[in-house]
Amino acid sequence: MGHPQATTLVNVDNQNSQLMKERLMHDITRLERKLEQLKISDDNRDFSLQQTYREMIHSRREMLGSLPTNREF
Repeated sequence: MGHPQATTLVNVDNQNSQLMKERLMHDITRLERKLEQLKISDDNRDFSLQQTYREMIHSRREMLGSLPTNREF
């Protein structure tokens, strides 16, 4: 059995990488705000929706971390 392969992004230039980073950061910020609104809301605490937002934030942070940095070009 071999080791799991690391995710490698192919054909991602600096401009596209920067655009993707900006979009991911925007999504993360938007999701964090929605999560906070859910936590504050006294009406109906939807814990499954809160967990969904946490998972979405986590996956976007992982994608953000996998993008090449400017130094890699």
